[in-house]
Amino acid sequence: MSNYPIAIENFHNTLLRLQGITEIESGVENLEPIDSEMLELSAYAHLPHAALLRTKGGLENEVLIQFEFLIDNSIESLHSLEFIAWFVRDRARGGTKIQLRPFALPPETPYGRQLGTTLRFHIDLFVDGIEETLDPAFDVVNDINKSLNTAIELYNIPIK
Repeated sequence: MSNYPIAIENFHNTLLRLQGITEIESGVENLEPIDSEMLELSAYAHLPHAALLRTKGGLENEVLIQFEFLIDNSIESLHSLEFIAWFVRDRARGGTKIQLRPFALPPETPYGRQLGTTLRFHIDLFVDGIEETLDPAFDVVNDINKSLNTAIELYNIPIK
C-alpha cells in the first residue's frame, strides 16, 4: 500500500507502465521560502536550480511536485524516455509549468567512483495558487495523468 495521495499514485502507475521505467518516487516541496542562497546547500540539490535562480527563489503560494524516475539499460527505456520528454515539452508549450531534467550525483566521493550509478530523471511540476490545501495541485496531476494515458493510447506507445 502506497503512502502517496491517489493522484500521485495514479501518475506513478502510468509512468511505470512504460517499458524500461523501473522505479519512481515523488515529493512535494513548498517553494515559497526557498531563496537563491539556499540553493547552495546540499539539502536542496534535488531542486530545479536554473528555474529557481530565474525567479530568485520560489514564488508566493508555489509548490513543486517532483517525480523522480529511473530507467533500465535498454533501447525500450530510451524510447520511453524520449516519449516522456516529448510529452512534458508539449504540456509546457500548452501552459503547464512542467519540465524534465536529468539528475546525478558527483562522479566520485570519498567512498569511491559512482559515475554510471546515480542517473535519474526529474519531472518538475510547478503549481502556484496553493493556499490552504494541495487539492488544486492534485487536480493538475490528475489532468496530466489523463493526458499522458491518452497520448500512450493515441501514439500506441509500447507498455509492459
